[in-house]
Amino acid sequence: MIGLRASMRCNAASLKLYRNTLSSTKLFQLDNATPTTLLNTRPLVISSQPAILSEQLLQARHYATKSNDIGLDTNALQRVYYGSLAPRMKAVKIFSLSTSLAGLAAQPILMEQGMKLGGTGMAVFLCGFAGIFTFVTPFLLHFITKKYVTEIHYNPQTEEYVATTISIILQKIQTKFRPSDVKVPEVPGMFTSFMVGNKALFVDPALFDDPEHYVRIMGYDKPIDLKLELTETPTPSKSNK
Repeated sequence: MIGLRASMRCNAASLKLYRNTLSSTKLFQLDNATPTTLLNTRPLVISSQPAILSEQLLQARHYATKSNDIGLDTNALQRVYYGSLAPRMKAVKIFSLSTSLAGLAAQPILMEQGMKLGGTGMAVFLCGFAGIFTFVTPFLLHFITKKYVTEIHYNPQTEEYVATTISIILQKIQTKFRPSDVKVPEVPGMFTSFMVGNKALFVDPALFDDPEHYVRIMGYDKPIDLKLELTETPTPSKSNK
């Protein structure tokens, strides 16, 4: 009897150990299967909200399209020309405008001192002499430098060029053109390389990054027109025979 009880106890302990081992194995498998279960149930949760999903997709597409457009606008233009005299020209214009403003502010003082020294005649002379440097110099500099092209950008998609010049108040003026819009004068004027409409522009051929752009702008890649006028010889009439 004692041996039978001992064997039954051993069998019960073995059965309990087997059940514990089986339950721990199931828990381990359940823990390992949890990510798979979550991944499988996640689309069901998202699909229960189709309105939110569609709105998110539309917003994502809108933002992607917008970023692509900005990238195209930024990388569309290529700088093919840069005028080396542009920094010096800007510095001279800034100095000229500064002296003009200083001369304009000094006009009342000169008039007062001229009235004290020699009356009205002296005041007019001093104001006129100072006015030459105050007003004439900026316009003279602008007349000389208004044709100078500081930069030329090229758009390979539209095959258009954008030439940049500087105004009298140091503002950039951009002129968009194509090679077909360019006219090269037979007798070029002062500081004139080519014409775009009625606007004259001046460039230095040596400053182009790629000389091919200068050739296209000037039309040197087109056939040469020698402009030979062929006169027809008059044929003798029958009455003269």
